[in-house]
Amino acid sequence: MDLGKVTLPLVIREQFIFRREIMLKMFLGASAGSAYCIAGVSLIFPLHFERAREEFMSTLQCKGLIPIILGAFILGCGMALSGSCPGMVLVQVGAGVPYSWVTLLGGLSAAALYGVVQPKIEPYLKAGKMKSPKFEDYGPLKKVPFWGLALALAVCMTIFIIILEVFFPWKEEVPAGTTPWKSVLPPELMGAIIGFLQVPAILLIQDTLGSSSAYMTYTSQPLTVCKNCQEVMKHLNGYRTGIINWWQAVYLLSAIGGAAIAANAVGTFRGFQGVTPGEAFAGGFCAIFGSRLASGCTSGHGLSGVALLSLKSMFAVPAMFAGGIAVGFLYFSSDPYNYTGRLY
Repeated sequence: MDLGKVTLPLVIREQFIFRREIMLKMFLGASAGSAYCIAGVSLIFPLHFERAREEFMSTLQCKGLIPIILGAFILGCGMALSGSCPGMVLVQVGAGVPYSWVTLLGGLSAAALYGVVQPKIEPYLKAGKMKSPKFEDYGPLKKVPFWGLALALAVCMTIFIIILEVFFPWKEEVPAGTTPWKSVLPPELMGAIIGFLQVPAILLIQDTLGSSSAYMTYTSQPLTVCKNCQEVMKHLNGYRTGIINWWQAVYLLSAIGGAAIAANAVGTFRGFQGVTPGEAFAGGFCAIFGSRLASGCTSGHGLSGVALLSLKSMFAVPAMFAGGIAVGFLYFSSDPYNYTGRLY
């Protein structure tokens, strides 16, 4: 992710005002890569695929569409503010992006708060009764094999990436101070590599890629020494133990080291500007609180949910971009220097 340079706050903020398409290319590359991989796994390892799909769909089956859309919109607002997203924060920390640790702190604060308020707001988040978690996926098109639909979706995203590349060549969009093929690589290629990580996740853990639940795992650890707190904060305590929770937490933590190695290897460690501490904290808070409200983040909905053909994820992804675009244009129109100018 760091080698694609989508970790830079400038790149993310300029994406939301349509001045640079690097983030969109990486996102589509990761989503397409996920769809290709999951389509293949569904054919070759159907049992592993079904378990992973049931695990993902179970997190959405009782969540209403409105809170998912609202949460995704809040997540997008947080992305535009912080120039980051749940799965990217720790990469930014490893790459030495200024104040990325403040974004992380904001995210952890949001996770702790959501763990406290979730039992109180849960009745307002529920959807109607559903017959099966599979109701969440591609419903009316079930006569078509899953792998066929997933493959068709992946091909469509690939075509869109090619069109973007024709009109917005990645070499012309790389940030100043970077050199194509030396310190920065094609964002769609880096995204595809991320998407391919779906294969080991499904085969080894029967789960799919996601990020925001790891913040719940981190913030739940203090409950270990407080038995009464475990009872009061049952929702947060549910993320405290178990491989299904900890694998994402370890996966994200390892991103710090990986990003640090990559950034130092190409000479970009601490070489770029970050957002202000206030923007970092507020953005990180909104990103994680919105993700938990939506039961998924850019990775959960955008990579896994879309590739699994979840209808709710199909609504969540546009809502994320809508939130980022709204904040991006409002902020840029009122203060272009602080939105992007000072990040160059």
